[in-house]
Amino acid sequence: MYKTKLDLFSNYKKNPGNIDVFWTNAISVKITKFINFSFNVDMIYDNDIKNINPKKGPAPQWQQLMGIGFAYTFKKK
Repeated sequence: MYKTKLDLFSNYKKNPGNIDVFWTNAISVKITKFINFSFNVDMIYDNDIKNINPKKGPAPQWQQLMGIGFAYTFKKK
């Protein structure tokens, strides 16, 4: 299963042409009957955030998350 969400923001009082972006992506895969795998990637771009090298200007920020899960259902007696 793949899910994505894109949020766009603009400060209409200060630089309304600069758009801030928050984009998230999630992939979930059922490997076996009991084991699931997930991978998430988030990208944030904010024009107001300073880069390490000020000459380059703002840069996107990335976050990645990977997970493996185990699920089992116990039967009722």
